[in-house]
Order: sequence, then structure tokens, then C-alpha cells
Amino acid sequence: MLILMLLVCASCAIPTGGLEVGRKAPSFSLADLNGRQVSLDQFKGRVVMLDFWATWCAPCRQSMPALENLQKEFHDNLSLLAINLGESPDQVRNFVRLKNIQSVVLLDADGKVGQAYRSDSIPMQVLVDQQGVVKHVQIGYAPAVQQLLRSEISKLLRNSSG
Repeated sequence: MLILMLLVCASCAIPTGGLEVGRKAPSFSLADLNGRQVSLDQFKGRVVMLDFWATWCAPCRQSMPALENLQKEFHDNLSLLAINLGESPDQVRNFVRLKNIQSVVLLDADGKVGQAYRSDSIPMQVLVDQQGVVKHVQIGYAPAVQQLLRSEISKLLRNSSG
């Protein structure tokens, strides 16, 4: 029997259940590290992976290289948006520089986007299809997560071309 252990940073938020797969993804606009506004709507027609994370979260730090690898692998069809929850721009900028993170990093300073997506535990990845519909929610991290997300992304890309 295979036991899959997921590492999760639990937040202090009141659990609200999971984000509902099959529903339209909540729209948002957040500032990136350069102060430019980035909205989910800008990525219509592409598969989007939202990664909810924080610098203090060890499983988040472990998952980031795997997510960046997926971004590189599917660079023509996938946009990775790393949404930091509640930390200062300087703290996030220093972390991104130190870890050489290449993803689009967005700042959810007040946590409103995290609340809209019910990111009560992190890391949490949400796959949004080309029409803006939530297709998969992944909470926690284990080495098998990269393969699971690769499979889900591949399914979304196959479904859009056939």
C-alpha cells in the first residue's frame, strides 16, 4: 500500500472548504513585484496555474522548483502566477531574488484573492482552463505533485485541441 505524505502549512484562517472545481475562477487583479497590475482575465485562452504561497512556508519553498519546471515545460501554453499571501513587497522581492524565481510573482497583501480562492492551507495550486474555469485544486506538496500537475495540464491542453 502506497502512502502519499503531503506537507501543508496550515494558516490560521477559518476553514471554508475547497474551491469548487467546474466553476468560473474568481476574477482578480494584483500588483506584481514591479507594481504593474496583472489580472487573471489577461490569460484567457491559456491554461493558468495559480500558486498560493508564502516565504515562511517550507512546503511552498519545496514546490516552487517543480512548478517552475512545469512552466518551462509548457511555456507555450501555461502561465504560472505565484500569488504571495500577505507579505511585504521587500520581503517577497528578496526571497525571489535569493531563490532565483522566474515566475510572475503577484502580491496579495490583504489576502482578499486568497480568501476568494479559499486558500486556507498552502501551498495550494489551482489550474484554470482556457475558458477561465477551475479544473483542478492541489493542496500541499509531495514529490509526486509535479507529475500529477503535469498530467492535469496535459489533459487540459488535449481537451482544448480536440
